[in-house]
Amino acid sequence: MREEHPLDDEVVSLPDRVDRARRRISYQSDPALTDALSEDELRAERELAEKIRTYERDQRWKQIKAASTHADRLRETTEELERAEMADLMLARKAIAAQRRESNPRARLASLYQHRTWSLRALAGVVIAGMLWSAVNVQHNIAPGGPSDPLYWASFGLEAMISVCLIIIMIGTTRVSEWGVIGNRTQVMVAEMFLLTLTIALNTYPHLSAGNWYDAAVHAVAPVMIGVALLIHNAASARYATAIARASAEIPADDADDLLAAPRMGDLAPNNT
Repeated sequence: MREEHPLDDEVVSLPDRVDRARRRISYQSDPALTDALSEDELRAERELAEKIRTYERDQRWKQIKAASTHADRLRETTEELERAEMADLMLARKAIAAQRRESNPRARLASLYQHRTWSLRALAGVVIAGMLWSAVNVQHNIAPGGPSDPLYWASFGLEAMISVCLIIIMIGTTRVSEWGVIGNRTQVMVAEMFLLTLTIALNTYPHLSAGNWYDAAVHAVAPVMIGVALLIHNAASARYATAIARASAEIPADDADDLLAAPRMGDLAPNNT
């Protein structure tokens, strides 16, 4: 029997090695060998995919918020523009109405009458306030002893007499000036000057007799304001009366008759009888 040598074994196994090598060549270039992901790579890809989807969701949400914010701003801007246009429209209408009132004789007459009413009321308020101040001051000068002194109450009546006369002159001047009556103006002025001088003297005589000129001037402010208010009241009454007469003359006769013949609310009420 012949002894086998190790080299012979290698030669015998060589065909198998060749066959295995050929099969290996046929598969080693297959992309699956390199493209197949390992478990670690699969986990990494999974985490990456989740991060990508999270990022895309965040981006979509930001886009929705930006679109919503843009829509809100657009709506607010539109509303502001509409409000501005409405304000301009209302201002234009007011301007047109004011222009029409200025050019309309009836509107001008009504505005003039309204201004006269409020002006004369304000002046009357000034006179009344000055009279109240003067009444208290005169009462203190004549009867400083208190309510137990009979002159304490009589002094109010003294100032009331002066005040009533001044109020009658003021109201009477307004009423007669509306009819263009300006007669006996000198007598009225003399009466006003006498009453004002009397009330100034009653307010200041204790301080004048004591030589205290500052206190006398302070206590003379109220009666002096009464005199100023009376002068303004008389002048304003005459001016307003003249202006109302001229404004009434500018209204056509037909329009004036229509205004005077306008039905009253009581005339428009249904007759149930």
